[in-house]
Amino acid sequence: MLPTTTISLLLAALAPHVAGTTTTRYQVTQRMEQEVDASGVGGGKQGFVVKTTSFIAVTLTDSAGGKSMKVVVDSVRADSLPPGMPIDSLIKKAKGATFTGFVDATGKVSDVKNAGESLQGLQLESLLRDMFPRARKGFKTGDTWTDTTTSNSKIGGGELSARTITTYKAGANETVAGMKAARLDANITSVIAGSQATPGGSADIEGTSAGIASYFLGPNSEFLGGTSNSTSNLSVTILGAQTATLPVVLKQTVDIKVLR
Repeated sequence: MLPTTTISLLLAALAPHVAGTTTTRYQVTQRMEQEVDASGVGGGKQGFVVKTTSFIAVTLTDSAGGKSMKVVVDSVRADSLPPGMPIDSLIKKAKGATFTGFVDATGKVSDVKNAGESLQGLQLESLLRDMFPRARKGFKTGDTWTDTTTSNSKIGGGELSARTITTYKAGANETVAGMKAARLDANITSVIAGSQATPGGSADIEGTSAGIASYFLGPNSEFLGGTSNSTSNLSVTILGAQTATLPVVLKQTVDIKVLR
């Protein structure tokens, strides 16, 4: 997110060439730690950590009901990846990758599509869907509001759905990247369900996630970055010759900084 994970209206352009168009660059650091308890099937506990830093350029153009979005990946640095993940080829494919989508007036991102090869290992599509807060128009310090969303994500030969409830609270103004910014703090809970293909057969997934996030919005609701932390507790039931249910704990952090 920004939870499980966390993505709303963006920063004024450095030098826009088209009326109603802004382009902003961000540094995005993602860390995911996964632990699978396979002791019930004689495998013990297994885990890995994925940490990447991506540099992206986000262009928003005024459109009916919101803004069309184009995201170009400048580069990706892999700080930590699981054994067997093809680091070089994944990073090579990521450079120059382009995503498109739509951002409505509340900051909801929809119709996120990758124009090229799949970059599933980097989780960029889910990052973009969850990156921005759902800001209430005209909010002031101390205001609170709640937003409920549902989402569907493609994962390893399957699909995962989540129903997420986010409670926002507007905090005091801070200075971010030399600009006055309103701070929004959020508590996030999700109910997760879906399925995925595994080497042992098809697997059903269900569980819950809880996390916190902070977002910063500048003048005219420009997104100036934010952070999120979440923990998901899942049960993965492998449907094979011998059905087995494995507890999985997934911890995620996302840190987004605007680049000036």
